Amino acid sequence: MATNLKGTIIVTGANGHLGSSIVRHIISSPELQAYHSIFVVRDRSASNSKLTSALKGAGEKVSYEVVSMNLASLANVRQVATNINGRISAGSIPQIRALVLNAAFVEFETQTWAEENGFDMAFVASYLGHWLLTVMLLQSMDLASGRITIVGSDSHNPDDWLTGAIGTYKHPDDKWRPFITGENIDQIAFGTWSTKADDPSTRNGLRRYGAAKFCLVTMISELQRRLDLDPLLHRITTVGVDPGSMASPAGVARRTDWFARNIVHGILMPMMGYILMWLYPESNGKMRTTSRSARDVMRGAMDVSVAKGAYFDGTALAETAEEAKDVRKREMIWRDSVRYTQLKEGETMLQHWK
Repeated sequence: MATNLKGTIIVTGANGHLGSSIVRHIISSPELQAYHSIFVVRDRSASNSKLTSALKGAGEKVSYEVVSMNLASLANVRQVATNINGRISAGSIPQIRALVLNAAFVEFETQTWAEENGFDMAFVASYLGHWLLTVMLLQSMDLASGRITIVGSDSHNPDDWLTGAIGTYKHPDDKWRPFITGENIDQIAFGTWSTKADDPSTRNGLRRYGAAKFCLVTMISELQRRLDLDPLLHRITTVGVDPGSMASPAGVARRTDWFARNIVHGILMPMMGYILMWLYPESNGKMRTTSRSARDVMRGAMDVSVAKGAYFDGTALAETAEEAKDVRKREMIWRDSVRYTQLKEGETMLQHWK
């Protein structure tokens, strides 16, 4: 490995539709080629055709590795985080310049739970595993300019016009909003909120995904607040980027029915995305190409001019959902995350982690 590398970039969900585009963006950028990259996938031994295709463009000068990590297994997340921390501490790879939390899991017609811990799969794979990975890797971040980039989604916001148009959270008595009504988030975490029994339509899974993304989005402000109070970690920046709607039969739509997967997401929506990007190249419209969204995500990850705790819709500064701004609820989600992961003293460098 080259000794003049400027830092390490970690990307989760690197084999997905957006993730593989992020990989392609990194390995084709002269600036980003100066970093060592760790591309995280659920299982590197499985077929990862999109990632394999993206990596074909990597020249000999590009320093990267593909690492397996199952975000639904907190034990595996701990193992991978400990391994990365050990390698950075030993000087085998440089400090983390950018941690991109991109992986996500969404179901439409089914509901599954993680075998290891009983968490709803969307919750643990989209949010909780990322939370644990992040707090454990803080000790290996570049303390001067490290950045944590959270890939958001309009599904976290019931007031977003697209979620309204789809009717994701529509109910006569507002049953699905707000996300949090009690003193903990156990219903969301263990999948008893918005079940298939509650609603047999495909929207039940989309709501659970939205709830997981909501928890992830609250992490932008809550983690930043705790970092700002930390004497060692206060220069680390947390930002969020909504990549917009990107269509692919191999993306989040792979668990939908054949027509939605292959016709709507496989043909119609990608066509709309390319047309809109051609007509309005700098637009932050809802429909975007993955290459455009990958560029936007990496801007959030690397641009030092982006303010701490900021949230972007593409490149445009945006607001998170109103509920995500609720300090009490943000602290509740953090507290429950500590409880769910059973985080212990010594597992994170963050001073105010409890």
